[in-house]
Amino acid sequence: MGTPYGQPGGWQQPYPAQPGGYGFPAGPRYDNDKSFFGALFDFTFDNFVAPKLIKFLYILSVVLLTLLAAFYVVLGFVAMINEQPVGLLAIILAPIGWFLYVMLTRVWLELMIVVFKISEDIKDIRDSRTLR
Repeated sequence: MGTPYGQPGGWQQPYPAQPGGYGFPAGPRYDNDKSFFGALFDFTFDNFVAPKLIKFLYILSVVLLTLLAAFYVVLGFVAMINEQPVGLLAIILAPIGWFLYVMLTRVWLELMIVVFKISEDIKDIRDSRTLR
């Protein structure tokens, strides 16, 4: 079931526009839809590059953290072969550290996305106020 504005879901505004009420919703944003390279060379800074990089940064960080944890597990086994008790500690702590760092990376990247979404929402609010 759609809304009276032809937009799927989302928040509702009173219709028709009443004194003190709201008009039509702003709708989807199309002005920030440049490609990666278009946004990269946008010298007005109206288009952000970071939101386009978030998925890549997350995948890269998970891969690098996995390689680092595997390296520490291998070092732990080598240390155990050499009869060093620190090896068992490395084998136990490497997966725990991997999990914590992946979780922290994810939260940090989500916070970055939230900042960019707040920026876009504020721009929408500012633009809708100037149309009146």
